Amino acid sequence: MKIPGSRRIFGPVPSRRLGASLGVDVIPPKTCTFDCVYCECGETTVKTCERRKFCPAPDILADLEAHLSRMTEKPDVITLSGSGEPTLYSPMGELIDGIKRLAALPVAVITNSSLLWMPEVRDELARADIVLPSLDAAVEDAFRRINRPHELVSLPQMIDGLERFLREYRGTVLFEILLIEGYNADERNIEALKTALGRMRTDKIQLNTAVRPGTERDIEPLDDISMRRIRERFGPRCEIIASARTTRRHHEEIDIEEAILSLLERRPCTTEDLHRALGLSVERAESVVRRLIEAGSVVERRVGGTAFYAAPRPKRS
Repeated sequence: MKIPGSRRIFGPVPSRRLGASLGVDVIPPKTCTFDCVYCECGETTVKTCERRKFCPAPDILADLEAHLSRMTEKPDVITLSGSGEPTLYSPMGELIDGIKRLAALPVAVITNSSLLWMPEVRDELARADIVLPSLDAAVEDAFRRINRPHELVSLPQMIDGLERFLREYRGTVLFEILLIEGYNADERNIEALKTALGRMRTDKIQLNTAVRPGTERDIEPLDDISMRRIRERFGPRCEIIASARTTRRHHEEIDIEEAILSLLERRPCTTEDLHRALGLSVERAESVVRRLIEAGSVVERRVGGTAFYAAPRPKRS
């Protein structure tokens, strides 16, 4: 399954860690090495460790160039992310180099760290200016339960790959741990994570929790007291990620429905999120979302009384 050219580039999205992030999606929807219980994109339909050239890098760069030419306000960063694991894209190094030639902007990659045991992945990823790796668990049972990895992904091998990469990498490292009540927030796992990360070079450790609908409906976010307690365990380089509040305006001819669908395919959003990401009024966002719901293109889900909107989840093949 290929990603249509108009959907490969999305945003800018107001990122809690990067500012206004223009996304580049190089992976077909929900093709991943993991099937995390908290994933905002829904369950993984193709779980794989096979790296592939899903679409030619020159085609993606042409889409990016066209998108940037229509923007009146440039993003803060260009980020390889989206609805699958970016390191599964085999020409990742070629794409990063091409983006750097095309735009005088930092390039970031969000990765679940699962393929860093591969030397070629470490080499290609090292070309990015910012890497945002994640490690939710350093204990085997917690890792298997929360991330539900492909059978070829080994936790010791994954941690070893992270250590090898970070010993050589010279860019910015923003490490994320996503904590879920009853899955990976117990003392045993937190202590193991602290030990593992203590051996790695990171600029920041950023704690997150499940505030949006995930794959499993019974997941519960950590409360503020628990998040602060865990933050103290990791020391001064650790922070709790706050909500982004950036508003960006796009070119007046932007296709609003297309832009909204592009965001909702990758993460559930409230109308306030759409307002901040696309520069729409909340009222305008609500109007367009209602129209998309009536057309069957968007569904509404409620979490803790808050309405989130998302693209319908694909069925597992």
